[in-house]
Amino acid sequence: MYNFKKRFEENYNNKNLIEHNDSLLLGISGGPDSLTMLDLFYKIKDKYNLKLTVFHLNHSFRKEADNEAKFVKKICNQRNIEHIIKKFDVPDYVKTNNLSPEEGAREVRFKFLKDIYDKRNIDKICLAHNKDDNVETVLFNIFRGSGTRGLLGIKDSISLYGMKIIHPLLLFYRSEILDYCEINDLSPVFDPSNDSNLYSRNRIRNNILPMIEKQINPNVKKSVIRLSDIIMEDYDFIDKHAKNSLKKVLIEKNSKRYVFNLDKTKDLHPAIIKRIINTVLVDIKGNIDNFYYKHYNYIIEFIKNNKTGDLLELPDDIKLKISYNKLLVFKGTLDIDKSFEKSIDSEGSFNLPFEQGINFEIINKKIDWRNYNENNICLVDFNKVIFPLKVRNRRDGDKFIPLGMNGHKKVKDFFIDQKVPDYLRDKIPILFNGDGKLIWICGYRMDDRFKLKKSSKKILLIKYHKED
Repeated sequence: MYNFKKRFEENYNNKNLIEHNDSLLLGISGGPDSLTMLDLFYKIKDKYNLKLTVFHLNHSFRKEADNEAKFVKKICNQRNIEHIIKKFDVPDYVKTNNLSPEEGAREVRFKFLKDIYDKRNIDKICLAHNKDDNVETVLFNIFRGSGTRGLLGIKDSISLYGMKIIHPLLLFYRSEILDYCEINDLSPVFDPSNDSNLYSRNRIRNNILPMIEKQINPNVKKSVIRLSDIIMEDYDFIDKHAKNSLKKVLIEKNSKRYVFNLDKTKDLHPAIIKRIINTVLVDIKGNIDNFYYKHYNYIIEFIKNNKTGDLLELPDDIKLKISYNKLLVFKGTLDIDKSFEKSIDSEGSFNLPFEQGINFEIINKKIDWRNYNENNICLVDFNKVIFPLKVRNRRDGDKFIPLGMNGHKKVKDFFIDQKVPDYLRDKIPILFNGDGKLIWICGYRMDDRFKLKKSSKKILLIKYHKED
């Protein structure tokens, strides 16, 4: 067998999976794969100055799990490796949250990993999937109707929930790993549930693959890996195009929502839209779990055919909403605190919620308003100003006389006419005079009653700035 350790090092060096001085968190079950990974990293840790921490989770599914946890602890103690052993009642978690055993175990496992990753400043999490796991993953995704992303299988390196995760054993088949364990006297534990056909992946491993190897193609595993590699090239090309398109249609984003130009988004090819949605999902919820072919079709249909105010609700509390020519993708709710209010009794600069601010300056001379003709500036006849002024967001019943008009207009109707997105309306500051009259909807329109006249000798210059 070609030098196993050398291949291991060449692989992660060629793919830049680890670096000198990395702090690694190793997910160790005690089985052949994870034990091999632990042994390999232990042998090269001094060469690369790696800090190793082992994490083992007892899922409480099987009676043998307690002994497996003791085995991992013993192995770590023998090698003087720091280790974290956790036990959690996953069966109860699965029942309470109506999940499959695989989904429940995965959720719990990653919650623990994330907590350790953040608290201990881990650089990478190492998981011991092998080449056979990759083959089985690709076939599993094909059978459940996956798109091209599912045909990629397991990637060498991914970012998930803000963690960098690597799979350093993907170059080895399971048979090679078993040989390594035997040659190096590792004596791993074996999970008896791997022999059960209760789970779909086990049926692929125990029944389907052996049948294909025997009756159709003895090299089916190599063929599946080759397919995955070919798909990877195409996927990377489309992904690059999607990232460029994302920049062109994106208006704004934060940790909770993305806002897109609706018309520009409609013009994109459905494949690009789906890839952009994937990017958003990973960013605001950490993964694309629970999103399937039908959900992406719902999204495409919604974008192409719906109108302002329409809402699409999707798994994991993800929502799409159309607001005029804007498409919002967000998690949870867009509700904001509607109670902000600030009293202004002098010149100066004042901070407002949502990274906004307002500045007041008294000018004791006539000025040419045309030099200040900007949306974020308002010039007010100071003789009509009554302090203290008040800055707040809208309330039901607010009305004013828009500059250039004679009659009153409700602020609500003004926002509708100006096509101000509804998710922004409760953020916009509104300036009121001391007598309760509206002076200025900041950034939009002032009240006609406060405009400058030829006789105006004293001016209140107001500047408004907002989040980008």
